[in-house]
Amino acid sequence: MTALQRFSPDHPASGIAAALERDGGVIVEGLLCPERLARFRAELFPLLDAAPDCQGDFYGYATRRLSGLIARVPVCRELAIHPLILQLMDIMLLRGCREYQLNLTQAIRIGPGEPRQFLHSDALMFPVKVPGSETMINCMYALDDFTEDNGATNVAPGSHRWTEERLPDESEVVPAAMPAGSVLIYLGSVIHAGGANRTGQPRTGVVLSYCLGWLRQAENHYLAVPRELARELPERLQRLLGYFVHAPNLGSIDGQDPVALLREPPAEPPRFAEFLPEEAKTLLAQARAAMRND
Repeated sequence: MTALQRFSPDHPASGIAAALERDGGVIVEGLLCPERLARFRAELFPLLDAAPDCQGDFYGYATRRLSGLIARVPVCRELAIHPLILQLMDIMLLRGCREYQLNLTQAIRIGPGEPRQFLHSDALMFPVKVPGSETMINCMYALDDFTEDNGATNVAPGSHRWTEERLPDESEVVPAAMPAGSVLIYLGSVIHAGGANRTGQPRTGVVLSYCLGWLRQAENHYLAVPRELARELPERLQRLLGYFVHAPNLGSIDGQDPVALLREPPAEPPRFAEFLPEEAKTLLAQARAAMRND
């Protein structure tokens, strides 16, 4: 049984990324300071208390879920752009895209008596292979202590390198036990599941996941986050929500960067712009110059 490696928040991102690439998952303990953890719980728990239980064999029947957390839970706006997390996403996801985005925000409270979820890979939602890159990466923040008995996420380390047909033996699955305030970071291609809760208390975690910038996001952030709120967010978070153009021309509006929709309208109609990689701009400029000389 391969245990997941554990790191402190001040460990170099390159070392964490190397372990993540090797094992498919890592744990960073203490990423949330006590004050931020307390604020996270205070903002989220009343909403989960009022949410109904899920109804489905995959989502469960004693589990509660809540999405749209950028709008509903302000601390998630800070975590979505946490410097260490973005450094890891830069290393892992920019291999397959020019800019990545926020894929999903979801709170998951596993209640007493819920059995283990079906072992699965989240990458199956994207029916495409990207050589040398993951399509998505998940960050599961523990708002309660995650234990083997209360529903800690189960992970099969190394399963991101297996063939699609292979399923893990029980000896290959480990619980991502970690103290509250920690985060489990795992690849979208790794096999995992919400664990069984055999205690009398629920356990709560929050997933913020990131995906390649040219894929459709699992969560529709344009509707989940009102434009009035999106306008007030840091530009880095605006772009993670999807207000950007993935070069060369995915997501533009009248030739403009959609982040401009969140700003004051220009005094004059803007010109139709190009969003091309620098190498493409150089080639096009050379070709245009050659045309003029003919």
